[in-house]
Amino acid sequence: MKKVILILILFLSCYYIYNVTADKKKYYLTIGDSLSKGVDSIGIMTYGYNDFVRDYLKNNNLLKKYNDTFTSSDYRIVDVIKILEYNERKNNESLNYLIKKADIITISLGMNDLYYRLNNNTQNIYTYSDNMVNNYSKLLEYINAFHHQNVFILGYYNITEKNNDIFNYTNYKLKELCKKYNYEFINLSDYFNNNPKYFNSKESFVPNFSGYEKISQIIIEKIKNT
Repeated sequence: MKKVILILILFLSCYYIYNVTADKKKYYLTIGDSLSKGVDSIGIMTYGYNDFVRDYLKNNNLLKKYNDTFTSSDYRIVDVIKILEYNERKNNESLNYLIKKADIITISLGMNDLYYRLNNNTQNIYTYSDNMVNNYSKLLEYINAFHHQNVFILGYYNITEKNNDIFNYTNYKLKELCKKYNYEFINLSDYFNNNPKYFNSKESFVPNFSGYEKISQIIIEKIKNT
């Protein structure tokens, strides 16, 4: 009888330890454009902020799974919305399903939209910004239907010496949207605006290795404080 009780205690102890350990591990999903893809200024894959975040989770035995399937250098906000609405699959995976599974989500979207418009046609730029953020709200509203430990939204920064007003305006609108859903808005303009330390080219908003590392440090610090 004592042997049976001892075996039962050992079994329950192992079961408890397994569940506590498993519960700590997180599914990390990153969605978005060049920053989420982790490419350099000439479009070559490098070590992105998401890779640093993934490594932190893995090295601390906190990573259950990592997924960057729905990242692309040319993604716009409307592209991701379309993927969700039509439940499009990529590499035999569904973004709808991945969002449901994820514990931690990082999103970088809108840089392509904003810079393309500023470089080609600044007419009605504030209306364009409003529409951009309204489209973003569709994505965040979908994400909000599920429980996640952390959702981090990367804001916009200005690598030029003009148009500061539209960047400030768009960041403000996106920050207010994040407040609505209680998501973490990361205002990268505080670190990256006209800061050559984080860029290899004045012609591209894509950061260099140090820039990606800086973004990851901000995210990791917030994860630690959760």
